[in-house]
Amino acid sequence: MFAVLLAGSAGLAGLAPPSAVAAVSAAAPATATLPTGDRVTVRTTADGRSLFDIRPVAEKGMARALVHLRLGDRDYEVPGTALPYLGRGLDLSLFDVKALLAGASAPVDPAAFGAALAKQYKEDNARGHFGGRGLFAGGKTFALSGAPVRRAVQPRSVLRTVSVDANDIAGKPADTGVAFLYNTDDGNLLDPNENLNYFSGGTAKFSAPDGNYSALGLFWTADADGNPTEVRFSAQPEFAVKADKTVRVDASRASSKVTWVTPRPALLDDTGFFFRRAAKTGPALLVDFDAGPGVPISVSPVAVPVRTGAVQTYPYSRLVSPPGPGVPYEYVLQKASVGTIPQQRYVITAQDVAAVDATYFSEYSSLGLRQRSGMFSFEDSSGRVSHPIQLPRKQTEYVSAAPDLAWFGGFSKYVLPGPFPGWAGGQYEAFHRYQGGSSVTEDWNKFPLHPAGAVALLPLGDAAAFTQPGATRAGDLVRFAITPFSDNQPGHTGFGYYGESRDTITGSYRFTQDGTTLAEGSPSGGFAVGFDQEVAAGPATLGLTIDAGRTGPMYHQSTASHTEWTWKSQHVEGATLPTALYCARGDNGPDRSCAVEPLLSLGYAVGGLRPDGSTASGPQGLDLTVGHLQQSASSPVTAATVQYSTDGTTWQDATVTARGDGVFHAGFAATTDTFRGIDVSLRVTASDAAGATIAETITAAYHVYAS
Repeated sequence: MFAVLLAGSAGLAGLAPPSAVAAVSAAAPATATLPTGDRVTVRTTADGRSLFDIRPVAEKGMARALVHLRLGDRDYEVPGTALPYLGRGLDLSLFDVKALLAGASAPVDPAAFGAALAKQYKEDNARGHFGGRGLFAGGKTFALSGAPVRRAVQPRSVLRTVSVDANDIAGKPADTGVAFLYNTDDGNLLDPNENLNYFSGGTAKFSAPDGNYSALGLFWTADADGNPTEVRFSAQPEFAVKADKTVRVDASRASSKVTWVTPRPALLDDTGFFFRRAAKTGPALLVDFDAGPGVPISVSPVAVPVRTGAVQTYPYSRLVSPPGPGVPYEYVLQKASVGTIPQQRYVITAQDVAAVDATYFSEYSSLGLRQRSGMFSFEDSSGRVSHPIQLPRKQTEYVSAAPDLAWFGGFSKYVLPGPFPGWAGGQYEAFHRYQGGSSVTEDWNKFPLHPAGAVALLPLGDAAAFTQPGATRAGDLVRFAITPFSDNQPGHTGFGYYGESRDTITGSYRFTQDGTTLAEGSPSGGFAVGFDQEVAAGPATLGLTIDAGRTGPMYHQSTASHTEWTWKSQHVEGATLPTALYCARGDNGPDRSCAVEPLLSLGYAVGGLRPDGSTASGPQGLDLTVGHLQQSASSPVTAATVQYSTDGTTWQDATVTARGDGVFHAGFAATTDTFRGIDVSLRVTASDAAGATIAETITAAYHVYAS
């Protein structure tokens, strides 16, 4: 991923302060397909901004690299193979994410055009000059019809010629590479097309009014197959323009190579560098280059802090354990700097990271995807390309920890087949932070899977993320956001009713008041059961039933669930949720004028469960945790029952022992002598002192194999 962002307080779909990044909402994501076939999936958050996941079609080379340009409310995702042709064959509008999401399309076939562009890039890279041949012979230009055009602020002074001169990595006048010019007084002053230019004969020229500026030269080398072999960032972070001006950003100035020294031996798998230059007012310029596996990145150090606006940078890398026996491990590292650009050698200690004991559960062996994105408080949006992960898997992950570094992401059980890969069958995680030197456990897709509401993992007074509880009430309006097929890790929510064409996904919901149906439906294609409904003001018993089924080649465990809730509810007035929670998106930001409804929640822990979702034949142990939705007015849990079935028809009672604080232990025997083993289905009920109840049945919750 090669991401360049022109960003400010505005995200893909709205406004929010940089310090208030929202967690993933209950709404299903929207996906745009670029003219080259790459896909950009956008998840809109509570405050109207977006988190993005990028799916390059290519597995390597510059076709895998994606450039993200953003200025104001327009976003552009540009493949690395397209970058040299902007303005000389390709119009920037081709890669306008909002326009593509709105249904605009380019006059090309994505798969064919992407392959042709990659071929053209390879040929032009070999001759050291881009444009004018092949796809672009005769001055041919490709553009997206109907895309909006942003007009730059009209300058009130004479335009000056700003020449950004550079020698490339080989020491010759640059004919490849990209130059960026950014006004640090007002980020709105230049149009996106005026913020970047390509080098020709060692120079990239810009027309700009008087003011304070920053320049950046971005250079790379590639082998004969077009694969990047080196990347360099050369910055002139601050200079004034009062007349025609020449500044240099020679590649040789990028003399500091990103280097990590880790406590355990590790091999560089993926690495990138993030550069953000903010103005006094208006959007900031961001350049985020994920160079890919093993590609060295070098940066020009700057020791003197900038005086106009701000500069923030950080390298980010994923390093993996060398091949060999033992539990595999990896390092996921980010180190931020503010005001200057330091030397890029980082020595990591145990206090710099959290040690995460991570298990990724899957009943079948498959190749899944893992996205882990870190966001500092100064960032406006974030997203990383996911990396393949062999499933099932258990590994140790050493993750950077810092007070202002929040992590989010997700896990895909497998990849949708076809030319445009995507996620399926996994979990998303809420924003969270790690404490340096700590050890934590994270279980992904741990069976049995069942419906759950989102949980805020940051402190409830923290404004860095907003989470929507599973059920809230404002006055007499009740809102729901509950996601089927979630696992048992607080903060994880599943993919719900989203899947691929070969899967069979079914579901329904029914909402009642004192036994009378007020709403019902059949969710399709989305993640959560999300709806709102007016109810009578007086005290009443509300009920919600959710059914979800999911079968297909990749699903054998927890294939269906049936969950019934009842609880007492009445008119809510004057209630306000803490900062980290919200009940709806308001015109002026998240609406917190509501209270969380006291629905019961369940958590399951099957004793001896292996990463493939199975346990040994014989005595079974199940720890059941009964609680309430986060921040609800909960009452003590009074009772729980557990039944089990090994044929899906005949149910038997388990022996249940209360252990206090809503925790119960269920014991029973599930024995098999067959080679294929048996599936155990579960049926659970629970209640609290206020009369709230939950009854849940999970079909083929987990597997028992012959020992």
